[in-house]
Amino acid sequence: MKLIMALIAIFSINLVSADEIKVEITPPKPVVKEVFQATFRVFTDADGEPEITFNPANIEVVGKANQGISTRTVYANGKLTVTREMTVSYDMVAAKVGTSFLRDIKVVVDGKTIRHPAIAINILTEPEEVPELFVMADVPKKTLYVGEGITARYYLYSKVPINTVDIKKYPKLNGFLKRFLQEPDRSERVSVDGQLYLRTQIYAAKLFPEKAGELKIDSMGLSASYPSTRSNDPFGAFGLNRNFRNKTIESEAVKINVLPLPEPVPANFSGLVSRHDIQVQFGQTKLIINEPLEVKLIVSGGGALENLEAPAFLKHQALEEFESNGDLKIANAEEATKTFDYTFLAREAVKLPASTLVLSYFDPNQSTYVPVNLQIPEIEIAGGGQATSSRPPEKKAGNENRDTPKPGPSAPVKTEDFAGPLLQAGKDYKTWLPYMNASLAVLSILLAIGWVIRKEGPVFNRSKSEIPAQFRKGQFSLGEFTKWLSPLIQKSGKSPYAIIKESDLDESTKTYFIDLLNSNDYKDYSSRTAQLDFTYNPGHFKKLGKYIESVKDENPSQPA
Repeated sequence: MKLIMALIAIFSINLVSADEIKVEITPPKPVVKEVFQATFRVFTDADGEPEITFNPANIEVVGKANQGISTRTVYANGKLTVTREMTVSYDMVAAKVGTSFLRDIKVVVDGKTIRHPAIAINILTEPEEVPELFVMADVPKKTLYVGEGITARYYLYSKVPINTVDIKKYPKLNGFLKRFLQEPDRSERVSVDGQLYLRTQIYAAKLFPEKAGELKIDSMGLSASYPSTRSNDPFGAFGLNRNFRNKTIESEAVKINVLPLPEPVPANFSGLVSRHDIQVQFGQTKLIINEPLEVKLIVSGGGALENLEAPAFLKHQALEEFESNGDLKIANAEEATKTFDYTFLAREAVKLPASTLVLSYFDPNQSTYVPVNLQIPEIEIAGGGQATSSRPPEKKAGNENRDTPKPGPSAPVKTEDFAGPLLQAGKDYKTWLPYMNASLAVLSILLAIGWVIRKEGPVFNRSKSEIPAQFRKGQFSLGEFTKWLSPLIQKSGKSPYAIIKESDLDESTKTYFIDLLNSNDYKDYSSRTAQLDFTYNPGHFKKLGKYIESVKDENPSQPA
């Protein structure tokens, strides 16, 4: 039994590196002329007593207490190591308000010296009031390059149970390409300045800075309703509070320093920043004239794939680029994939040698451009009429050679071999042609009737079916709006904002929809739903509907 307990103790402990100091200040922000504690935890494999020294600035040490020694046994790499943790606590008092320091912190144990960086302590005039709830933007990096993506998440921190949350102000995030993230609700317990809070994510977006300089992650404002802790409601003890408090809070803005991309920028730079995986796939490499060649270019990574246009390659007069389109799929905050589908038509018989397509991206961690070499295989295009055109001359030459020795017998044989089958084939074709025409006519009529029934009248009901009924009722949904624009999104691979901005609509219509997207598209991507002030304008919606139909009816083989 003792052996089992010893093994459990060995393998269930937390690994702490030997010869280490940890210093904790309690409370983290002491009050002037009030006692606070500085606790030193020394981890070492030495056997001697530790000698702790430091230089306090604007702080007076008024007491010391040894809180004991604990031993930890670690078995690693075939060795059994015993590590001791010694805890010493000092009582301190700050003489004045401001920033005080503990400098030259070191511990000497059995001749070994362990050092710790200086510690700055913020001394307050009076105890800091602990807020019951607040909202804060979490940004992982505050210095980045143009085009480098960061995920900004806004969290609500609360010490009390929240009843309702009403978003009053969404961040504008000007200067960034925005990718709104629809992430699941997540709540977790966290410690902030020694206080426990329940943290809940309320909004998230992947941001890509579009210019160098100082940009700002805007604040977010909201109103929260929660039970009043000062209420005398007799039902409050049973969790049935009937008195609630409303509090309006707003996060602080976060400044971001954006660096320009280093020069020189390579000619094959794709515009993507961060690591990406790029692949090219060919459907086939041996074709005949007028046969299509299908090619896929797949780009995956964390960059701004919304701005990536289809790279040009296979530029040769023997291959005519018939169509290319991009499809963007977002997996999560850090990964997205854009697939480009190319269609080429073989126009000439030729053999294109294997080649290499080079695309590069910028790695912000290494501050360098990384090339990606894509291998283009050999493509062979064969002609379709050479074999048939070579037969008549061979047979004609053979006929002339036979006519000299035996002119009489050979003539009937040639007429029977070649003329008869051709006349019979022509007779069969003419015989079945009326039946084929009648079948095609019946099939066309049936298809037209089915199309009319499915569309419920393409002329009279067309405009009515284009605009979703939800919009005409004064209810706006970004998801429904994106679905309505899906033909344009699939064709161009661009966001709804970019489609509206680059469209042929008049300026008033563009302004109407851009303002609508800027102010109302947040709710579909937020974990909290807010009421939206939406006014339906039939004139602008009809113009956008006509524009969608005009783009859908364009012939993809013709340049726009």
